[in-house]
Amino acid sequence: MTTDDIEDARVVQAAAFAGPDDPTDPTTFPPEVTARQHRRYRQLLAEDPAGCWVADDGDRAVGVALALLRDDLWGLSLLAVRPDLQAKGIGRRLLEASLTYAAGADRSVILSTSDPKAIACYAGAGFDLHPQVAARGKVRRTPPADPRVRAGGQDDLALADEVDRAVRRAARYGDQLVLAEMWSMYVVDDSTGRGYAYVRENGEVEAVAATSDEIATALLWRCLEHAVAKDVEASVEHMTREQQWAVRVAIEAGLSLRPSGPVFWRGDVPPASYLPSGPWL
Repeated sequence: MTTDDIEDARVVQAAAFAGPDDPTDPTTFPPEVTARQHRRYRQLLAEDPAGCWVADDGDRAVGVALALLRDDLWGLSLLAVRPDLQAKGIGRRLLEASLTYAAGADRSVILSTSDPKAIACYAGAGFDLHPQVAARGKVRRTPPADPRVRAGGQDDLALADEVDRAVRRAARYGDQLVLAEMWSMYVVDDSTGRGYAYVRENGEVEAVAATSDEIATALLWRCLEHAVAKDVEASVEHMTREQQWAVRVAIEAGLSLRPSGPVFWRGDVPPASYLPSGPWL
């Protein structure tokens, strides 16, 4: 993939992930959405050029795969194929190309959609499937604010990387800056533990990582309070059986739980005090 492929890749991504009421032409997206998408592609092309691939029909990209490698953790950030060309082996070949970038990685992760074709592709590549649930809805109740949780920012990125090394065994490095530029950050850093979280302005929890479930719980509650303040529904994704603390928070907050696409792992699964980011893992 090169920077010249970004616009075609955005077209493929929009069409592949569009719901019944979603626009499929990315040129009509709000400017802030376009800017975030460009930021994501350019960050991964800069940091992980060997993990970024496209399939083309001789004229333009019809499929795209973005993979990242941070320390010993490989992750698939995006895999999309134009809908009319799916189930023809293009996605599988893109995955195989992106996995060449995983050589030497001790652990690998893919956050899958619920698309049966995607699930079969990842399972067929030798990854272990772990079921997930997600939660969404208006927050009906929150506990009193935890005074340990404060607003974070770029001065906290070194702390966040230290937490990631302890929790994920892999820092995010430059990805942390992208996350901090895009979303609201919350931090805990005291004698009881350390952790951070990002939440989108639309109420979607982007990521949580902490040195204990108790700290992760406090951070997740702060993200839900953020959704309340913005008067939007909250959304919590990527909860497996290891994230019971997050499931309990979602239930106590009055959110509705539903099955979601699975997560696939090779190697050790991270500790429980962790909710991954969809694009940044």
